[in-house]
Amino acid sequence: MEASTERPDPDLAVLLTLDGNLAPSWLSGKSVTPLTAGERLGAILADRVMAGCRSTGATHLRYAPLGADPIVTTSAIPADVTTRPSTLLWTPDHQGALLFPAPGHVLLAGTKPFMTAAVPEGTDAARARFTRYACKQAARHPELLAVAATYVPTHHAWSDAAEVPPDTATAHHLNLLREFSNGTLPAPTFAYAWWQTRRTAKSNGERVRGPLEELFNHVFLLLEDYEVAPELAEPTDLTAPELQAAVTEAYRDTQAPALIPSEGAASAAPGQG
Repeated sequence: MEASTERPDPDLAVLLTLDGNLAPSWLSGKSVTPLTAGERLGAILADRVMAGCRSTGATHLRYAPLGADPIVTTSAIPADVTTRPSTLLWTPDHQGALLFPAPGHVLLAGTKPFMTAAVPEGTDAARARFTRYACKQAARHPELLAVAATYVPTHHAWSDAAEVPPDTATAHHLNLLREFSNGTLPAPTFAYAWWQTRRTAKSNGERVRGPLEELFNHVFLLLEDYEVAPELAEPTDLTAPELQAAVTEAYRDTQAPALIPSEGAASAAPGQG
């Protein structure tokens, strides 16, 4: 990492508390998740930071090895994968930051555009994955359990329709499945609405697991083999009737009747009409 020594940067007072944690005032309106790390930053974490930077137009990162008198340097993207803790990386406009306090984990935080690019699986999914990692590493790194407990998923991961609140995108997904299986929704409309709702669910941080996750993943793969515009369809693509038959089978046979919500239980999610 190309560096130039400067005086301590006032950015640190904005981004960090005196004890070296991310400042609550800066985190206001932003999301944060712990991620696994080794003794160094590593290529995977560096790629996440770079993706967040690209989404916000940042061409440089600010870098500070943390200590009594930190030396603040600047670095062009990409982030240096050899970076060691205790370190803070951040974008000059403060839209994103990565705190690497100790081997074992980092805290990645930022605005919605930054985090959407840096954590495409969603903050809740990343937090849940870190919790599983912390449990597996509890014997060697018990401190990770405290980190995981501080950053728990915002949304519960639903496993069946009875758990899903009616005003969520996941509920709208179930409603789409019911209508398409009943023949009241054309295939192109179903496909468009499914992708739109999927984006909304991810943006909301909604998660599914178990039977619901299996069902949604299966529908996702079926839609990958379906072309909405008939003139663009390949010979191997599913036709509309084939898509409906496959989705109906997956919906009704995988978890029926538990996954079939009542008529009024799954209304359209906000903003989806």
